[in-house]
Amino acid sequence: MVRVQLENLLFKAFHGMHEEEKILGNDYSVDAAVDFHERDEVIQHIHETIDYATIYGIIKKRMSIPTPLLETVVMRIGNDIHDQFPDLKSITVSIKKTHPPIEGMQGFAEVSWHKEF
Repeated sequence: MVRVQLENLLFKAFHGMHEEEKILGNDYSVDAAVDFHERDEVIQHIHETIDYATIYGIIKKRMSIPTPLLETVVMRIGNDIHDQFPDLKSITVSIKKTHPPIEGMQGFAEVSWHKEF
């Protein structure tokens, strides 16, 4: 099995339930990992693997759509990736909101979604 990962993809986006998040936005970090069974002994061509540039494009597009819940965002990203690459065996997507609007909170909020096919 082969895993293709993208880590620490940085976006400014306008997800959230609070009005200030919809206006000011927030900084987000996205990670995605997909697993698939290789068809050949050694992968030598792009059509034999999962193109991580395509995955990045899917994530970038979905991050540009303001959405109240991060749970919705990770699941839609995962389903969009699976629609593009139906032979996936599993997918994991995580989104970190780096400055959640919680008074006194230091750190980040994260939502992850994993699915096996």
